[in-house]
Amino acid sequence: MIDIPNLDMFIVQTCNLSCAGCQTFSDSKLVKGVTRYNNDYLEFWSSKIQPAYINMFGGEPLLNPDLEMWLDGCRQYWPDSNLVIQTNGLRLSEEHLSWIDTYNVSFNISQHMPEYGSKVWNFINQALATGKFQPWTNENGPVQNGYGEQRGWINSDECHIQLTESFNETVWWSFYKNTAEESKPNYNYFSNDFHSSWNVCGCRTFVNMFEGNLYKCPAVAGLLINGDSLGLNEKNTWKDWFNNYKRLNLYSQDVIIDEWFNEQKGPQSCCNMCAHKLDMGAQTVVNSKVKL
Repeated sequence: MIDIPNLDMFIVQTCNLSCAGCQTFSDSKLVKGVTRYNNDYLEFWSSKIQPAYINMFGGEPLLNPDLEMWLDGCRQYWPDSNLVIQTNGLRLSEEHLSWIDTYNVSFNISQHMPEYGSKVWNFINQALATGKFQPWTNENGPVQNGYGEQRGWINSDECHIQLTESFNETVWWSFYKNTAEESKPNYNYFSNDFHSSWNVCGCRTFVNMFEGNLYKCPAVAGLLINGDSLGLNEKNTWKDWFNNYKRLNLYSQDVIIDEWFNEQKGPQSCCNMCAHKLDMGAQTVVNSKVKL
């Protein structure tokens, strides 16, 4: 059994928002699709890996009609993992509040537009009204939103609600240059300095699962999963990623799985898509709008 810090369940490609420089290339209307629940994926990988955190991921996971089935399946196969829904918060409702008790699931909310703040805060206030949540404090003190304001709450089962008001940012980390169909990698695939990108990467512990196959990180998964829809697989700037990166396929043999994870946890050539350092001039200007 291989212990991993984070497993992103990439269960929906579609998003209801279009945010410039989206980590998973989901900002274009050309990117569509949901992954319906498949027990085989969970049954196989539950005998191979043990994630500390399992994140319902996309796109926007609340658009997947089988989201509750994914939560139930993950809870059955990985009873000791922390379940988290990564959401922009636009579709949060009272129904989702009940999932906290049913599946011991947490919510990480990244609010990309101020216009729907009332919906997000209605959900948070409903949770606080139950009396089960208290301000969340960790080893660094109160969990904040980056602007010195308390934006985390936790219950006795260690399920949390965390709010990041992303619309307050002015630029985002450059996973790639430009957006969607016009995207380009920061460096070519065979650049020999990919270690520098990996060294500063905040996503290097996040393995992604899509249709039962595993990918190094959210950005690599987003490129290879959504890139065909955007025509990126035909562009010379991206072809080396499509031709050379090797995902880990469902039902792979144990020796292949061990080799893949040994390589995944360190820097790889695919890391050349991202910036080597926090260069403000290379960042993507924040721009979010409703897409669906």
